[in-house]
Amino acid sequence: MSLDEALSDWAVHFKVSLVALTALLAILRVHHPSLPKDARTLLRTTTSYTIQDLAGGTYHYFGILKAFEKSLIKIWSCIPDRHVFRLQLNVDGLPLFKSSPVQFWPILGLIHGVVRKPAVIALFCGNSKPNSLTEYLGDLVGELQQLSKGFVFHGKVCYMKVTSVICDAPARAFIKGTKSHTGYSGCGLAEVASQCRTDQSFALMSDEDHHVSMSPLSYVGFGMVTCFPHDYMHLVCFGVVRRLLDLWFAAGPLSCRLSSRQMEQISRKLIGSRQYVPMDFACKPRGLSERLRWKATELRQFLLYTGPVTLHNMLSSSVYNNFMLLSVAIFILASPSLSATFHDFAHQLLVSFVIPFSELYGPEFFTYNVHGLTHLSEDVKHRGHLDLISGFPFEDYLGRMKKMIRTPHHPLAQVIRWISEMDHLVENEALQEKRQLLKEHDHGPIPSCMVDCEVVQFEKLVTDGTIIKVSRDGDCCIKNGNHIAVIENLLQCEGKTYVVFREYQSMQPFFEYPLNSQELGIYLVGNISPQLKVIEMHRNIEKYVRLPHNDKFVAVPLLHTKQ
Repeated sequence: MSLDEALSDWAVHFKVSLVALTALLAILRVHHPSLPKDARTLLRTTTSYTIQDLAGGTYHYFGILKAFEKSLIKIWSCIPDRHVFRLQLNVDGLPLFKSSPVQFWPILGLIHGVVRKPAVIALFCGNSKPNSLTEYLGDLVGELQQLSKGFVFHGKVCYMKVTSVICDAPARAFIKGTKSHTGYSGCGLAEVASQCRTDQSFALMSDEDHHVSMSPLSYVGFGMVTCFPHDYMHLVCFGVVRRLLDLWFAAGPLSCRLSSRQMEQISRKLIGSRQYVPMDFACKPRGLSERLRWKATELRQFLLYTGPVTLHNMLSSSVYNNFMLLSVAIFILASPSLSATFHDFAHQLLVSFVIPFSELYGPEFFTYNVHGLTHLSEDVKHRGHLDLISGFPFEDYLGRMKKMIRTPHHPLAQVIRWISEMDHLVENEALQEKRQLLKEHDHGPIPSCMVDCEVVQFEKLVTDGTIIKVSRDGDCCIKNGNHIAVIENLLQCEGKTYVVFREYQSMQPFFEYPLNSQELGIYLVGNISPQLKVIEMHRNIEKYVRLPHNDKFVAVPLLHTKQ
């Protein structure tokens, strides 16, 4: 990588202002006269773009093919002729400032199998959402109609098909032209008489009360019901899990509410588990006093990992068992392997969670989100596990976009320029090896069978985005065969990678309801063996989350990473 490229990547990564970068270039040019004078030249910041007045605000259309052009070029040699790309769309509102109504309404896209990160297709900026759905979606609909018929890219004929549109409930109602989720006939998947909506009934407007206007998306050719799965980030994490926390610690009936002392005990357990939470998670657990500020990833972490452990013997048995119905169901639906086989069982669990909800907490707390749980398994059945149809990657991208706005003046232009700089950064990203050994050391342990070998010891292994680190309690637990193990060392010998570990001798189910936890790969483990074992690493490691519970540990398969 050249000095120009290294400086460019550094400036974008650390959000260095143009003024500061230009000043740095002036200093460096004394010794490196080939460097440009201006930061915008170094970053290749675009100065040619069109912003139009539209739908009550300002608007810029990047385009679908333009947004993914560089990513498609990288993989083009592997793509067969007449290939069908699977496009996922996301629409959401993004408030920009606390003291101003200015907001973005971006249209993001993600092509499965091509890129992991979303790209901006269109961006609207105004004091409210677009006042004309036809104007707002016009460019998108026009390009989608063309791409669905086929397009030629670098000599190959390909097609683009929209497989899903991911939105929260208000945004989904807005772009579909339907009643709000809080209104009568507001559910996007079920009619009032509990009859499920279909793509055909939506197109025919069979339930007139459900429709407010004709959405331009209806002319693209994808299902206006089946292609709008529920986003479990909003529905489950922000919706149901946050509501449960509120019911237990603030607003619920006394029969379900916990005392401030119990709240402190649970908080201590959550904070005490921080050292055992893997680096793969974006956030470490925080106490319940901060629960209103928990991000979606923290709510998911609580539902699937820390919650079942920290709430054990704290909630009443009826409330805890009801919570476990939700936790286990979402764990199954979020698992790439379990969801394919047990989605019907997960549906039964969710129905069992929903039915007694009003009796447990009161009918006034039975919300749209609680009802929406009964539709999740059907989405998974047709679209794949929950993380393939969730808003998490889009939410992360929107958060980074918001941080790039330095002043309240011309935010749309700022983001257009930032995206052009990011395109340059992506272009310079080096493709990393799938498996990397890092941080060499010499303090063992080395098993007796390898003491005579010339080995190199490492502290850290990165494989397909998963991190193993022998010096961290949260990043050294794996499953080896039928045993949960703790990695003690990573060795390299004659070009081969070896894992040194010790196994837990005691493995029991952590819970028996609503099923034996071992069916999910979840165990209560203890009594670690003093014997060191070693295996050659032939395949990816199955990493586990290991959480303290009394004098033992609860070991849970890791489903989610930063990626």
